[in-house]
Amino acid sequence: MDEEFAFNSTVFHLMNESALLRSRLNDMGTQVDKFFTSIMAIVVIILHTGFGFLEVGSVRSKNATSVVMKNMLDLLLGAFGYWIVGYTLAYGRGSAFLGMYPYIAGHKLGQEAQFANWFLQFSYAITSSSIISGVIVERCTFIAYLVYSVFTTAVTYPVVSHWAWSPEGWLGLLGFKDFAGSGVVHLCGGSCAVVACVLIGPRRGRFPKKADAEFDGHSTPAVAMGGMVLFVGFLAFNCASLLHISQPGDGELVAKVIVNTVLSGSGGVIGGLLASRLGLLGGDKYWSYLHTLNVGLFGMVSVCANCDAVDIWAAWVIALCGGIIYSGIVRLLEKLEVDDPLNAIAVHFGGGLWGLLASSVLREEALQDNVKAGRFLAYNCIGALAIVAWSMAITAVIFGSLRYAGVLRPSEQDECVGMDLATHHEPAYAFKPADVGLYQHHEDKAEEEEPLASVSGAAALRHKNVEGGLTDPFLAMTGCNI
Repeated sequence: MDEEFAFNSTVFHLMNESALLRSRLNDMGTQVDKFFTSIMAIVVIILHTGFGFLEVGSVRSKNATSVVMKNMLDLLLGAFGYWIVGYTLAYGRGSAFLGMYPYIAGHKLGQEAQFANWFLQFSYAITSSSIISGVIVERCTFIAYLVYSVFTTAVTYPVVSHWAWSPEGWLGLLGFKDFAGSGVVHLCGGSCAVVACVLIGPRRGRFPKKADAEFDGHSTPAVAMGGMVLFVGFLAFNCASLLHISQPGDGELVAKVIVNTVLSGSGGVIGGLLASRLGLLGGDKYWSYLHTLNVGLFGMVSVCANCDAVDIWAAWVIALCGGIIYSGIVRLLEKLEVDDPLNAIAVHFGGGLWGLLASSVLREEALQDNVKAGRFLAYNCIGALAIVAWSMAITAVIFGSLRYAGVLRPSEQDECVGMDLATHHEPAYAFKPADVGLYQHHEDKAEEEEPLASVSGAAALRHKNVEGGLTDPFLAMTGCNI
């Protein structure tokens, strides 16, 4: 009897120890998952440094401070908006259309262990507003920027992510597939950018095309640095979407996502080289670095949708086609006189839409079953239409209201001088002491002289800048490009 009791006690003790060990292992797995997503989110935040470099190199030097200011605020203002309401709209509970509770102003983030997911999803959310800021750079007031940036991060994007990635979202329940955001992040941001670009209009003097040379960016090396940071950041952007790393097979799947992302960049740059050398972008036939970089990014954007579910060759082929698609969009926008200094619409709108459609039929499951392929394509078409309609409609309301209120664009004089001096009084490059007061002097004389409202007046100010001897050669060239 005593032996039986001892045996039962031993078994009971071992069962308790086993249960405790399983609990600890499960908890360790959860903690490893949260650490994984947090580290990946930090790398995605660093990706936004790449946006900053790429954007600042693509604009004239008189707007460089304005660009870096906005890239900083995309992150920190976006954090405010996403904290107050954005995360609730995206991952709260309430309906298939949007979340309504319980995370308003961070409520219950701690109780429901949501901090790691909040941080990762926030790093995705600020991408949409960054896309818009690049498209309308050099001709948007700072007040307008503050309004659209917060609204995009706090309202426009979160609703889309709720549809696709929340357990309650209607697109996800329908069968919409977007692993890392070709549609949710890039098509959403690109759609917003299209409307913003049309409503704000081109930079003064940008069209006809004969004036194109005066609007070139001032630093190709800065663009190159930004591009390389973006290429690295995309690896974290895509593999973080798995959301965990502790389950069987996760390590291999993360590696597959990374390889597919790298190969999509490869296919993209090859497509970009061919497009520029064959003259698909119009003009001279040459090996363009800037367009090749953009098509490489196009490729990475397009593979986001199913980088977990396509074979390596499919990722490469999807991206390779980007050369033709990107070139077509760039030339169409030029023809329509839509001014996109970074060609971000072609990269994000074009790449996002192409990725949703192409990867639907090239998924490993789809290649084995034509019925599934048709179903995947149909679901993603519905999702793409919904994302475009919502994003464009909300952006039209925001920018239409700003335009009606007269606060969307700066004055001709401010745009001519550049946002660095007109808005921030902090030029990006060194001025001689006498030049620092140039803009203030012009303001002081505004009542005594005719307003700057003509090309001749703009040319006169440009002459003043050059005559003043600005120490930075780019500033001397771009004192007033109208």
